Amino acid sequence: MKFKNFWNKAVNGLLNDKYRQSFLVCVLSGLSALIVGVSTITHFLRDSDKTFAFICTGILVLSLLIFFLTLFVNKYAAVWRRIFMVGIIAFFSYLCYDGGPDGFLHVWVILVPTFAFITFGLTEGFIPAIIVLLAMVAFFWWPLSDLRKYADLQKLSGQGTPTYIDAEQTQLAVFSENLRIRLSLLYLVTMALGFFSELVRSVVAKRLQEFSNHYEYISMHDSLTGLANQNLLAKYLEEISNNRENYVNLGCLFVDVDAFKNVNDSYGHLFGNAVLVKIADILSEEHNAFVCRWGGDEYVICFKNINESLLMRIGEKYRATISACTFEEHKDFHITVSIGAVILPIDESFNFNHVLDLADKANRQAKNKGKDNVSMAEIAIKPKSVK
Repeated sequence: MKFKNFWNKAVNGLLNDKYRQSFLVCVLSGLSALIVGVSTITHFLRDSDKTFAFICTGILVLSLLIFFLTLFVNKYAAVWRRIFMVGIIAFFSYLCYDGGPDGFLHVWVILVPTFAFITFGLTEGFIPAIIVLLAMVAFFWWPLSDLRKYADLQKLSGQGTPTYIDAEQTQLAVFSENLRIRLSLLYLVTMALGFFSELVRSVVAKRLQEFSNHYEYISMHDSLTGLANQNLLAKYLEEISNNRENYVNLGCLFVDVDAFKNVNDSYGHLFGNAVLVKIADILSEEHNAFVCRWGGDEYVICFKNINESLLMRIGEKYRATISACTFEEHKDFHITVSIGAVILPIDESFNFNHVLDLADKANRQAKNKGKDNVSMAEIAIKPKSVK
């Protein structure tokens, strides 16, 4: 079960570009460290000229640094990613010149575009892909082709003459013109494939993210009024409870429309919906108010760190504004609300059910007093007041 949860979080995280890029940089740098580590040991043991072995050592150190920095200092992940990009560009551009001890390591260059687009994205991925392509053109064809290592020997090899690059005559300079043509074409093909695969992935990921955001929104908001629903209210109260050291108290108003059933019966449900939307708009006008449609004709409004007198004034303002509002469809229509008010401390006992239970009791007290009024609930624990 734990592994399944971990896997689900990892897969969901890949929809986020920053997480995905950090994850792929970790994977690619770790993989590079493994491959280059083996190559470093091999070339140190086998080659008389240790130049390439020392270059591999540098790439190994860079890959390990990027791996651990991305893993443990993720705050600067974008910086580590770009440093790794520079290292990749430098190493593969050097391969276009050198070709490695056997003059044949150029073939690794064709992996650059695919990894670049997948790891760095469409925009940043173009940078290493294009720069390494330019290095290939420069060293393979023009203007630096004559400066390429083993260039003279490889020209002879291209003419059909077996030419060796070592005194023991064990390593052939096989990088002929035909092979360079094929490698260049392969690079362009992998560049196109890498670009289009990343393009498709980014479009699909964007659509999935939009769908996820839309689904999250509709699961947290009322479809009629656009206000928060019970799910978002529960999340709001949970966040307050988790950070209760930052708050003194929470003031709540529980608004209930008086005789709303008669509105639907007398004027129809469409007009009843218009009334609910109008009330929602009025309740949303107050600054710093968290407004939730609790259900049906009931609303909950929350205020952080508020004193009793201010909460009652806001409740009275709501009551008076709603009582005075008019509707074009039925100019003689009049609606009232009963509002229960409660202020409770944010302590260990603070939770969703406790808040709503007290606010609901306050609302019933208001209705028992004849409706169209605001009533402050009495609670056993006197909350700390805000001056």
